Amino acid sequence: LPPALVSPPCASLCLQAALEVLRHSQSAACARLCQALIGYLVPPGHAPGESPLVSALEDAQRGRLVEALFGAAGPRCLRGLFREHLRGRLLGVATHRLANHGLQRLLDHAPRDVVGEVLEELGPALRQPLARGHPGVLTALAGACRRHPPLQPLALRRLLEVSPAP
Repeated sequence: LPPALVSPPCASLCLQAALEVLRHSQSAACARLCQALIGYLVPPGHAPGESPLVSALEDAQRGRLVEALFGAAGPRCLRGLFREHLRGRLLGVATHRLANHGLQRLLDHAPRDVVGEVLEELGPALRQPLARGHPGVLTALAGACRRHPPLQPLALRRLLEVSPAP
């Protein structure tokens, strides 16, 4: 995608709408648009230890586009984006004032194995996003675990650990 198609705020809104429409129509064009956006937002050859996806999530305009991408991408795509760019960085994403919204959207659409990995990595530190005023991270994680019953016991234990003692 040429940067001119993504940079202006109105273009980003149009791409978000296009992703939503294509996702609902179940068109093959949705996967092609997702791949084109990934190629733009997460260019190959980034420096080791850096994540252009996390940088995009931390930006107001590009973050909205990534959120729409998470809603339209298929499980294999989400799994790849998570494992390459978000694994090991979840606490920073969950506590960031903008990026946490992208994590919530990922959890809304993630396959069970990704939700399980998020629960394992972020579960022991769930107090931190809550302390930063991001209860939506906990809500999204609980909702994702509700959709995947084998994850519910661990999710419940982690959520109870966050609750203040009486």
